Amino acid sequence: MCRSRSLKIAVCWLLILGIPGVAFSFGITRSKPLPRKWATITRGLIRKTIITTGVVTPQDGAEIKVGSRVSGKVERLFVKVGDHVKRGDPIAVIEHADLQVKVDDKKAALEEKQAELHALLVQRPIEIDRQREKISEIAAQLALAMKTYQRYQELLPEKLISKEDVDRQQKEVLVHESRLAAAKKELVYMQAKFKDDQRILKAKIQQLVAQYRLAKIILGYAFITSPIDGTIAKISTPEGETVAAQLSSPTFVWIINLDKLWVSTYVDETDIGKVRQGQEVLFRVDAFPGVTFHGEVEEVYPKAEVRDNMVTYRVIVAIKDLPEKRRLLRPEMTAYTTIIVKEKRNVLIAPVQAVKLINGKSVVFVKKGKGLKERVVTTGWTDRGKVEIREGLKEGDKVLIQGFPRKKIHP
Repeated sequence: MCRSRSLKIAVCWLLILGIPGVAFSFGITRSKPLPRKWATITRGLIRKTIITTGVVTPQDGAEIKVGSRVSGKVERLFVKVGDHVKRGDPIAVIEHADLQVKVDDKKAALEEKQAELHALLVQRPIEIDRQREKISEIAAQLALAMKTYQRYQELLPEKLISKEDVDRQQKEVLVHESRLAAAKKELVYMQAKFKDDQRILKAKIQQLVAQYRLAKIILGYAFITSPIDGTIAKISTPEGETVAAQLSSPTFVWIINLDKLWVSTYVDETDIGKVRQGQEVLFRVDAFPGVTFHGEVEEVYPKAEVRDNMVTYRVIVAIKDLPEKRRLLRPEMTAYTTIIVKEKRNVLIAPVQAVKLINGKSVVFVKKGKGLKERVVTTGWTDRGKVEIREGLKEGDKVLIQGFPRKKIHP
């Protein structure tokens, strides 16, 4: 029995002595505290911000789809993706022989009517002048006939002329009067017809001018040019392909003006009341993580949009960097935006990790000689890893940011 008890005691001591070795063999070690790191309390700028995620998009009118208003084969395509174009530069040419024939036909018809009007303006006044001369001639004949008739009347009582001669001369007067009246009516008719013919021809010419212009406009649709300054972003219709424009305008290319981009972002309904036009905005994009772009709030949309079951409002941010820097951006880039709502300058600032919440109070550990001292502080705004210290510290104090004590330090 004693031997059995002695054996149990020996086993227990072996287990006690062997535990550290077993623990060590399985890699279990006691964790060491991190080395202490300190930060100095400084004065600086702190901001109250709204963090959102947006997208770089073209401004209204900065992205244009260029298409065709006529059908036909693409005879020439003058651009490729990445080309820079200016307003009016040629983009493509559609086959247009039939359109050219229509233009030539309308031009020939117009020139024919113009020539007809020119002939009318030259010839008709000559005819009217001839009619006036005819009237003058008949009037002279009438005057002579009337004078002869008066002389015959004077000679009749003296029996120097017969009654038949008088009657014959009277008839001659009446004939000339009738001819004169008819000639005058003809002159009035010719003058009125001259005016009507001019009016009709001028109206036809105006109609043909309109048709000729329309034919030229339609012909112009075959020569597609750039409506804006920009960069060719996409080409959808290659050279040689036939397009049909009866129902819609086929798109040839997409043109984007990369100098006219903005950021479209969405702000939660809880923060939208803080956003105002003209507020400064900072943003970054994944393509250039080390570059900070600058902008300002240009527009806050009044209509809400529900995104991921959250009520948000669209905010447009105008980019205020120089053109060289703006050209780094491309449409559809994700923009991580920071809207600066307010800012304070020359305030005491500490790293956020320096402040600990202990028993409901904000506490920092201040360096005191080779040791440290716990101190209660009053904090303010928090901004990107910094916190405003309103009370409890002064500029130049060193506070602990790593290697915090495990036991409570009494102030």
